[in-house]
Amino acid sequence: MIKYLLFFLFASTSMFAQTQYSILEARNVDQEGIATHLGEIVELTGITVGPNLRQEGLTFVLFDAADNIGITVFLFNSNLDHAVVEGDELYVRGELTQFRGLTEIEPDSISILSSSNPVPDAEEITTLNEASESKKVIFRNATLVNPDDWSPSGEFNVDITNGTDTIAVRIIDESGISGMGYPTGTFDVTGIGSQFDTSEPLFSGYQLLPTSPDDISPYVPDGSGLVYQVVTLEQARANNADGEPMLDGEFVELSGITHGINFRPGGLQCFILNENNVGVGIFSTSDMGYNFQEGDELNVQGRLTHFNGLTQIEPDSVWVGSMGNILLTADNSQALDESTEASLVRIEGNIISSWVGDGSSFNFDLETTSGDTIAVRVDSDSEVAVCPDPGALMAVTGFGSQFDSSVPRNSGYQLLVRFKSDLEIVSSTFEILDGDINVFPNPVNNKLFIDSEESFDRLEIFDVTGKSVFSFNGAPSEIDLSYLSDGIYFLNFKFGKESLFKRIIKQ
Repeated sequence: MIKYLLFFLFASTSMFAQTQYSILEARNVDQEGIATHLGEIVELTGITVGPNLRQEGLTFVLFDAADNIGITVFLFNSNLDHAVVEGDELYVRGELTQFRGLTEIEPDSISILSSSNPVPDAEEITTLNEASESKKVIFRNATLVNPDDWSPSGEFNVDITNGTDTIAVRIIDESGISGMGYPTGTFDVTGIGSQFDTSEPLFSGYQLLPTSPDDISPYVPDGSGLVYQVVTLEQARANNADGEPMLDGEFVELSGITHGINFRPGGLQCFILNENNVGVGIFSTSDMGYNFQEGDELNVQGRLTHFNGLTQIEPDSVWVGSMGNILLTADNSQALDESTEASLVRIEGNIISSWVGDGSSFNFDLETTSGDTIAVRVDSDSEVAVCPDPGALMAVTGFGSQFDSSVPRNSGYQLLVRFKSDLEIVSSTFEILDGDINVFPNPVNNKLFIDSEESFDRLEIFDVTGKSVFSFNGAPSEIDLSYLSDGIYFLNFKFGKESLFKRIIKQ
């Protein structure tokens, strides 16, 4: 009897053994996509993300923000008397299972550890994969691939695209979307990443599950009779107390003249301006069938919104009214603020930070003649991104822009350059001669060395005020700058009637 009792106790202990895993460990899969801990009894903790998507049971996400990974909690026909509340921190004990590639935990107990915890924002994605599984994600600037695939009732799949990438969206009854008309125009879709793969290896069949009609934004169902409000660019640019558009989220029709370049090849990221130098940005991951050309009069219908404080329209349609229109001359300014946003401005000053010029996007600081410092943005799609160091600048022209991630959005202003001609320099020959002279080290403490492929006639050094602090007839290979104060200086190399400027930092 004792023998059988001991056997029972040993078997019971083994049968109900459990392991404390992180969600990252629980989600681990082998080369066939099969969960490596399948069938084990585990303990997990995490934050509840999203609602319960199963009326008679449980289907929700348990998320670990530290590892940026989630797992689906699933129970077929029981909720264990647990009410799903987003933001609850939970302890969940149960068996690790997998259905069509989706790793799940089937709980036998759930405990609430804390409530009202911060929930991560939806992560922006362009594709669905293992990393997006059981995670709140958002797919932006989407259109339906085929509106006929949208079912008038029941559960169904439909494909959406941003013009480059295509993903599958699963509409379930619990979302409240089933039975509604198909969304028209361009919209964003938020939801939970999921999977339904019927064969190994389990690395396909990924889906996006929106949880409510609000997850499709803007949701303009077919037949809704959407009307675009015709507004001026001044009305579109009007802000509320938080620095965000007063018409944020409204469907509007705007018109203006394109200036500058398209900063998003394959899509649209550009500006239209009116005769008052008031502008609005246009942003779309699709080019909307429009081939950008400066000087076009565009009529744009879409949703007015903003990105980090920069007012822009997300177009549903774009058409050209006229071409070859007269372009504006930039307004002279000494500062950037809301009044210069999306307008063409010209600011005089000198560069006081390092220059990149390797084809990537970068910022540099410009000290204005009034002594203030502004940020200048060079986008990788601008020809300025591959320019060599321009040295002594006289002025920079560009679009007033903004990147402010918090409310109120009254900071983060930048100047966005377009062309090489936006950099007004002392010498027009810097691109030809720049590679012929190398000065080092830069920044420099004491001795500055000069390596020149061509002999120059004279070297003169100026401080940021334009005062000459050194001059030498001839071509020295090194100079002692120990006597100079720390700061920015400009070296002027004379080649007969030609000049080349180099900027150095003395420290």
